[in-house]
Amino acid sequence: MKPAFTKVNRYIFDPEAYSWNLPSGWSCPAADECLAKVDKDSGKMWDGPNQKFKCYSAMTERYPSVRKRLWCNFDAVKGKKPSEVADVLECMPKKVKRVRIHSAGDFFSQDYFDGWLIFMERHPEVHFWAFTKSVNLWVNRLGCIPNNFELQASMGGKHDHLIAEHGLKYARVVWSEAEAATLGLIIDTNDYFAAYGKNPFALLENFTRGKKKKAI
Repeated sequence: MKPAFTKVNRYIFDPEAYSWNLPSGWSCPAADECLAKVDKDSGKMWDGPNQKFKCYSAMTERYPSVRKRLWCNFDAVKGKKPSEVADVLECMPKKVKRVRIHSAGDFFSQDYFDGWLIFMERHPEVHFWAFTKSVNLWVNRLGCIPNNFELQASMGGKHDHLIAEHGLKYARVVWSEAEAATLGLIIDTNDYFAAYGKNPFALLENFTRGKKKKAI
């Protein structure tokens, strides 16, 4: 198997967009309130000790074919220099117009984040967007974000203090429409605000709180 981009799920506003994904948790060094990891071989999932809401992407990794794809991508970019990461990402299909980075996973190192910046500059015709809890990596490159990249901090991570400090766009998980209204946030239901909006917004938690798994 070779690293590859895949079509986005049916909830995204553009069904022709593609996504690049990595294993949830294993590639998420700043995850906290959503932390979950799925064993590469067995498919067993562990929840993080501070988990408050479910990691929806980890839940899909119970399928062996999904895990195989995510780990193939992860292995292809781990330990690579920025230019090497960008070269791996050249597997992106031709004539793609929009890419959601990390429907699963996150920016796990500065080299990996910087590799994406190089890749985006190579492809100014493509619009990219992403959520990240690795806000520290973003802050290190605040003056280097290309115009074709819309990035938002995903609240509930280890570096939330940097969001207000640097006035970053953010997404916040809420449990109801009423909570979002109280916070003065619009709920993004299909990633459009994530891809093109410039203001903070809310994401509605759609999963019930099930039986607690073994903590990591």
